[in-house]
Amino acid sequence: MSFSGEHIWIIGASSGIGEALARELAGQGATLILSSRRQQELDDLNDSLGGAHHVLPLDVSDADAVKDAIKHITDTVSQLDRVIFMAAIYRPRGMDEYDTDFAKQLVEVNLSGALYATYVTLPVFEKQQHGQLVLCGSVAGYTGLPGGQPYSATKAAIINFAESLYVETPEHIDIKVINPGFVRTRITDKNDFPMPMRIEPEQAAKAIVKGLQKRAFEIHFPRGFTYLVKFLGSLPYWASFFLTKKMK
Repeated sequence: MSFSGEHIWIIGASSGIGEALARELAGQGATLILSSRRQQELDDLNDSLGGAHHVLPLDVSDADAVKDAIKHITDTVSQLDRVIFMAAIYRPRGMDEYDTDFAKQLVEVNLSGALYATYVTLPVFEKQQHGQLVLCGSVAGYTGLPGGQPYSATKAAIINFAESLYVETPEHIDIKVINPGFVRTRITDKNDFPMPMRIEPEQAAKAIVKGLQKRAFEIHFPRGFTYLVKFLGSLPYWASFFLTKKMK
C-alpha cells in the first residue's frame, strides 16, 4: 500500500518520532500538513523534504487554534486522509516533586490537545465517509510505574480514550493508538535511568507506517519490551506492585 496522493496531518512533527514519521511518509508519496508550536523547525523540515508540504504552526492546548487549524486544512486540501497526533511534553519526576504549573501544562498538551484534535477531525471524516485518526499513547500508560507521573496518567487516558473511540465510531473511520517503548528523542534524553531496548526514531517511524496499513487497533514497539510491560500490567496488584516497587 502506498501513501501517494494522501493528505496526512501530523501534529507534533517538528522533532522526535513525529519528525521521523514525516520523513518516512513523505518518502512514500504523502502530502503532509506539519504542525507543532515551533514554526522554524517545521519550516526547516519542510525545506528538507523539498518544500512541497504545508506548514501549520499550532498550539494544541488552545482549543480555538485547533478549530482554526482544521478549517484552514479543509479549505486548503481536497480531502484529509489521516490525522496522527504525536504532540507531547514530558519531564521525569516522581510524586515527591510537585510542580502544579507544569502538571497543568502537561495535561493540556498531552490529553486535552488530543481531545481537541479528535473533536474537530471526526466530523471531517464523517462528511468524507473515510479517514484514519491515530493517537499516541505510550507503554507508560499500560500500568503505573515509578517516576512517571503525571505523564503516565495522560498516556493511560489516551489509551482509554482511543479504545472508547474505536468502539463508538463507524467502521469507515479507523481509530488506532500508538504505544511506543523507549525511543531516542529529546524527551527520553531527559531520563537518568536505564531505558531497555531503546530504539531510534527512524525505527519507530517505520513501525508506525507499517502499522497504519494494518487492521490492528494498536501499534506498539519494540515488541519484546511492550509485551513485558503488558504482562506486568496484567498481574494481580499485589504482584505488580511488588515488582514495580523494586524499580524505584
